[in-house]
Amino acid sequence: MLKTTTTTLILAAAIILATHAWGLDFQAGRYEITSSIRMPDMSGVPPQTTITKCMTPQEPVPDQSVTDSNCKVIEMKTEGNTVTWKVECLQEGQTMKGSGQMTYSGDRFAGTLDTVMLHPDGDMTMHTTIEGKRVGDCP
Repeated sequence: MLKTTTTTLILAAAIILATHAWGLDFQAGRYEITSSIRMPDMSGVPPQTTITKCMTPQEPVPDQSVTDSNCKVIEMKTEGNTVTWKVECLQEGQTMKGSGQMTYSGDRFAGTLDTVMLHPDGDMTMHTTIEGKRVGDCP
C-alpha cells in the first residue's frame, strides 16, 4: 500500500509539473525522474525510485492512468522557473495532502514534495526529493 501510494504521488507530481512545463525553461523529451523518500520512524521504504517518462507540451501528461487517480491540485503558482503546488489524494480510503516545489533549468528539474497521509492510527509524513534529467527524445 505504501509503495503504491508513494508511486502515485511521485507520478502525480510529474504530471502536475509537466502540465505547466511549457511556460518554463523546459526542453521537451524523455526524462529520467529519480525520487528519494525520507520517512521518520519508518524502515523498509525504498530509498530511491527511478521512472522514465515522455514529457512534451503537446502531451504533458506522461501516464493517463495517474490522472484517473483520486488526486487533485488545490493550488498552483508559477514564479520564474519555479512551480509550487498543493495536492490532495484519496486512495484506498485514506486522504493524503501534499505540497511541493520544482525548479526547471533547460534539460533538468529538481524539487521536493512533502506529504502527510492521514490515518486513524497516526499520520505518516514523507519528504520526497525529485530530480529529473532529459535522457533523449521521445519515441
